[in-house]
Amino acid sequence: MNYKEEYKKWLEPPEGASSTWFRQRGYAFEEILKNCLNSEGMDPRSSYKADGEQIDGSFFLDGSVFLLEAKWHSNELPASSIYQFKGKVDGKLLGTIGVFISMSGYSKDAVDALTLGKSLNVILFGKEDIDAALIGNSTFKNVLKSKLRIAAEQGVVYHSTNYEQATKDGQIIIEAFTYDNMSSSLVRQDANFEGQSDLVVICEGSTDREIISLLATRILRENGLAKKVNIVVAMGKMTIPRVANATVNIGTSSPVLIVTDSDDDFSGTRDMLKRGVELSNWEYAIPDPAIESWLGLKREDLRRVRRGDNMREFLSKQVEQLDLNELAAKNDSFKILHDWVKNA
Repeated sequence: MNYKEEYKKWLEPPEGASSTWFRQRGYAFEEILKNCLNSEGMDPRSSYKADGEQIDGSFFLDGSVFLLEAKWHSNELPASSIYQFKGKVDGKLLGTIGVFISMSGYSKDAVDALTLGKSLNVILFGKEDIDAALIGNSTFKNVLKSKLRIAAEQGVVYHSTNYEQATKDGQIIIEAFTYDNMSSSLVRQDANFEGQSDLVVICEGSTDREIISLLATRILRENGLAKKVNIVVAMGKMTIPRVANATVNIGTSSPVLIVTDSDDDFSGTRDMLKRGVELSNWEYAIPDPAIESWLGLKREDLRRVRRGDNMREFLSKQVEQLDLNELAAKNDSFKILHDWVKNA
């Protein structure tokens, strides 16, 4: 079995998978990455720790040595995990770059914390990047080179390469875009659908996109409306103004709604948006402290849900249980989204 087929085998845990299975997946992932890098002529050298799913190693590309660490955990990784790895990179030869892979993604503050640091010497990969390299139409080398150029030109250490098919339900269109830092433009995820949008929503991450998509679809259905909503994932909070300003590149004059968490700092978040957004027709909704509060949840609740199809199923159930009119009456930030989707 080649490394690509081996990777597919470990993507979904079996029902009731034990801790032993997850440890075995971690060791298998080490070999998968090593075989991938070796097949692309990147001379991998590894020194793996024996504590489960952590990988320490290095590889060679275009005359430079890169340090590598990969984790396949069940929860998003916090900023502390990245900083620990960054400390290892900082102690090496000047110019050394680290590649950190988290198959479970990163906490919302992790990417912003790294981006706001004094020096950028760590590039972040997520599951969508590994999917693109191993079972998609790209390679690890191509994904890395793209990320390196974006980091050098834009100062962005993590951007999405995930182009999922957007959801279409009758005449209610929820279409997704991804911000491409290299071209400072937005990439349509469903290239077959054309036409002007009625509303553009910009949010921080993929889970936010799922929540907004489900809420917007239900709002439109319950009000008998047929609209097209474009949802843009900014992959971080601090990049939102840049992404908002790039909406002109998709040829839309539609109003833009920015949905971003307050993170217990409503005023600071609002001021950050007002300083950076240069659009003439836009509004903001700032859930306090986070968008999960619209569903009566905390971030910890979502961390306990396995990522993937189960996450969308879980969120769908939560959204269907809501009384949207009651929520809009009680929650000012949700009311903004609710009224915007209905009236824009």
